[in-house]
Order: sequence, then C-alpha cells, then structure tokens
Amino acid sequence: MSEYCHHFQAYGSTHAAADGRFRLPGSKPQYAPDRHFDATDIKLQIDLQIEDDAFDGVCTTTLRAFHDGVDDISFDAVDMKIASVTSGGRKCRFTHKDGKLKIKLPRKCKAGESAKVEVRYRVEKPKLGIYFIHPDKHYPDTPPQVWTQGQDEYARYWFPCHDAPQEKATTEMVVTVPEDFTAVSNGRLVKVTHAKRAKRKTFHWKIATAHSMYLVTLAAGRWVEIKDSWSGIPITYYTEKERVKMAKNAFGKTPKMVKFFSESIGVKYPYEKYAQVAAANFIYGGMENTSATTQTDIALCDDRAKAENWHEGLVAHELAHQWFGDLLTCKDWSHAWLNESFATYFD
Repeated sequence: MSEYCHHFQAYGSTHAAADGRFRLPGSKPQYAPDRHFDATDIKLQIDLQIEDDAFDGVCTTTLRAFHDGVDDISFDAVDMKIASVTSGGRKCRFTHKDGKLKIKLPRKCKAGESAKVEVRYRVEKPKLGIYFIHPDKHYPDTPPQVWTQGQDEYARYWFPCHDAPQEKATTEMVVTVPEDFTAVSNGRLVKVTHAKRAKRKTFHWKIATAHSMYLVTLAAGRWVEIKDSWSGIPITYYTEKERVKMAKNAFGKTPKMVKFFSESIGVKYPYEKYAQVAAANFIYGGMENTSATTQTDIALCDDRAKAENWHEGLVAHELAHQWFGDLLTCKDWSHAWLNESFATYFD
C-alpha cells in the first residue's frame, strides 16, 4: 500500500522480547490466528447491483484439513446476510455471530483431505471492504464505480474467508455488471459473456498463483482499457475515456519499471498480467492487489503535471509490492513494515 496516503497502524513484534529497542509502548506480541483447515482455492460469483450499493454473492472455498477428525470451519464474515451453506450438495449447520461464520461439515475429514464449502450471501450498503462510488449534488462529475480495499483485514466485509495474511489461495472471480461497465480482478481474463436482453455482462478472471485474502480485488467502472506489454506479459491501464492521455502520462513507464525490477530482483514478474485501475475517491494512494493494482485517479496527470514526477514513485511503490508483499508475504501484520520497507526502497 502506498506510503503517500496510508496512515500506518503500529503493530507489536512477535520477537519483541528479544530486542525491545524498536517496540512502541503498549505493544503486545502478535500471532497468526489458528485454524483447522487451509483454503487452497476460492471462487467468487458476484452480481453487482450498483444503484442499490449491494450485491449477491456465492463464495465456494476448497479447503484441506490439517488434522484427522475435523469438521468445524470458522470464516471471518462481517455485515453480510448468509442465505445458505452447503458442502458436497448437503446443507451445513452454521452460526453467524459477531463477525464469525462457524460451519459444521456433514462429515469429519482426515488430514490432507479436501472439502468444498459453498456460502450464498448478500451484502448491502457495506461499511468497509467494498465501496460503491456515485456522483452527487456536490460532485456531479464523479464517475460511478465499485472497488474493493482489503488491507489490513477488510476482505471479511465482502466475502467469507480466513482473513489473515498467512492464508493464501488461488482465486477466481466471476462478476456480473451493467453492459457498459468493465470489471477487473486478479490474474488472467478467462472470458466475457453477454446477456443482451438483461443488458448485463459477466467477466471471469482467474489467478494461478496463491495469494492472500487482502489482495483479492474487484474493480468495476465505465473504463477504457489501454494496452501495453513487457516480455510477453500484458500490462494494462483502466480509466475513463476522457482521461486516456492522462493515464498514459501517469502509468506509461510501467513496462520499464517491470523490466528493471525483474532484472534487479532476479525474479521475473510472476503473474499473468499487470493492471492498474484509476479509481475515483480511492481512500489511499494505491493498493497492490495481486496483478491488479488500484491507484488513486489523482495520480492521472496532464502534460504540465507530468513533469512533477510524483506519480512515478506511487507506480513504482505498488509495483514493487508485487514481489514484496504479494509473492513474498508477511506471516502476520506485525511484520507489515517489511512489505512497506522493501517497496519504499525499490520506489
């Protein structure tokens, strides 16, 4: 996440007892939350109702048991209405209270055994995690958009998950939007299907590399896609059609940055594509969602502002996170300073 606009939260170190020189007063050791299952894949099916600030969702999670004889799952799930939970076509007993969705599988699993859990749910007027942006009487030119923001622990506000950085899974996003919208998510675009009569279309994205829940992204708007590339890897920018030249000014050096970082780090850019979405009213400078960074549209600049170059630091910072934070991830949030320090250094 960009250091430009992010108010950092102080976290204690798990190793504070070994060296207290850098520990803030009142800091306590932080530990990754325990769990019985590891999520290996998550498929999200989202039907956006943009005018209502709402969506219907289906979250299908593939899990692998850590131990013999386990049948209970706990997901973080805040401010969502749970309609049903099933596994293998059978209904699961569940409770949903205090932001926790606790599920009882129909049978116990052995260590290493996989199970799928499907949660059908609805989110209305969310407080965090996913944001519905609209024009109003004070800002009539604000473009309608929807975008998510998962760091630190806000993925739980828009899909049920184990919302901690050490939980990594491959993800799939199937999102339905109005026909004049474009939806962007992690990984490669599998296909786009059209429902002409309903004036809707569905984007299907999939990422093959496991990543953390806070890095799962969904962004939708009336965008133009600007195409670029480096070494066969698609590099894309999304913005309103009136601001295409400004997006090229802001993001145009991205291929050179990808080349420089790949060569300097010694690891080629590791994902299917790299996208940057210029989001209206974005709450930070940028967010390094895996393969699909969200950037503030304030970074878009005309030829005169381009000379100030401040946006290039933002672009470089979020790109560096694709390696440091996304590919290599802190085990818990007490180590978040490592993500930011590497990104700031490469910026």
